[in-house]
Amino acid sequence: MVRSIGGTLGFIACCVMTSLAHAQPAAEEPAATTTTAAPAPAKPSEAPLPSCLDRTLRDELGADLKPRGVQIRDFKKDGKVALTFHGGLFGGDLTSSSWVAGGALTVFPTEDFGIGGEFNLTPLELDLDEPLEMFFGDNRFEPGMAYIALGNLYWSPIHAKLKIGDSIIHSDLMIFAGGGRMFHDSIQGVAANAGFALDMFVTRVFTFRFDVRNLMTIAEVAGETRYTNNIIATAGFSFWIPVGL
Repeated sequence: MVRSIGGTLGFIACCVMTSLAHAQPAAEEPAATTTTAAPAPAKPSEAPLPSCLDRTLRDELGADLKPRGVQIRDFKKDGKVALTFHGGLFGGDLTSSSWVAGGALTVFPTEDFGIGGEFNLTPLELDLDEPLEMFFGDNRFEPGMAYIALGNLYWSPIHAKLKIGDSIIHSDLMIFAGGGRMFHDSIQGVAANAGFALDMFVTRVFTFRFDVRNLMTIAEVAGETRYTNNIIATAGFSFWIPVGL
């Protein structure tokens, strides 16, 4: 009897709890919010900065960094004349190596193009002349001073900046080519040359110049006549004179 009453009470309690659960209204779901996606940037450069970038740090970096890239030249060649004095080494193809010295006068009607003439001298000698003379019994080569007169066209396609110590020195890399004569008994016909030069602008009126060239001639040395390639490397300085071209 007790078990029957207990089972009946348990059944009634279960029914009451079930009816209460069904009678409780369902929790209202939050209304769906309508959001409009931001349009994608048309160009990568228009994309916003990442949100993780701290604006304060970005402003500090922007204040410290200096802009890089193409900058205005601090020296202008157009309308000026360069008077150059130089000296260096003459490496002969058939003859012995020796010194070379001379000067040049170059006019720059524009910043990138120039025209000039130069005059150099170098002693032409042959180290094998004495053994050849002893072998053949006569003098096969007459040593002497050679004079080189050339006219060149200059083109300056590259402007560079060199860091020397704590200072920045502006410079121009020039390509030049031209022709003329090399006056010596062993040289035949005209001569041609081509090479490159580096101008380092120390001040507005004074520069250092380094150049390397190939001087091409037809030479007759010790009974042999052939086309020769002679290397000339010089270093010197230039004075710039404004002429108002």
